[in-house]
Amino acid sequence: MNKTQKDLWCDAYGMFLNRTYDKAEKMLLMALNAEDDNVIDRHFTYNILIKLYYKLRNERKDALEKCIKYCKEDIERLPEFLKAYKMEYGDVPQCPSTIQLTIIYEKSGEFQKAIDLCNFALNLGLKDGTKQGFQGRKAKLGKKLKK
Repeated sequence: MNKTQKDLWCDAYGMFLNRTYDKAEKMLLMALNAEDDNVIDRHFTYNILIKLYYKLRNERKDALEKCIKYCKEDIERLPEFLKAYKMEYGDVPQCPSTIQLTIIYEKSGEFQKAIDLCNFALNLGLKDGTKQGFQGRKAKLGKKLKK
């Protein structure tokens, strides 16, 4: 029996937690190509890929590039994901792709890109799990941009 997209990303998350990163990566890439692809399960697949590649950024030369790639792919689909997720569950979850990519841009000195991403997240009503949220993150980045 073929595993569903949800089965694949759920299994991969367990492998990620157990630090079997190669197997987790293979399962996640399989999940992206699953026949039963849907916007919600794809979002959670991206979330784990983003965590995986960011975790491996110092061990693998291609990891940060792949992390950025999957952040951007998820961000591109966020409006569609949020619409489906709100219909199904009624609330707005955190979206790690926006948070992680903002951090990557900030660390690489690309403050305007990070600010633009904060604006995008704010327009979607996203929260980043901090007290100040994307608004505070944006203000901090604005100060760095002016320096």
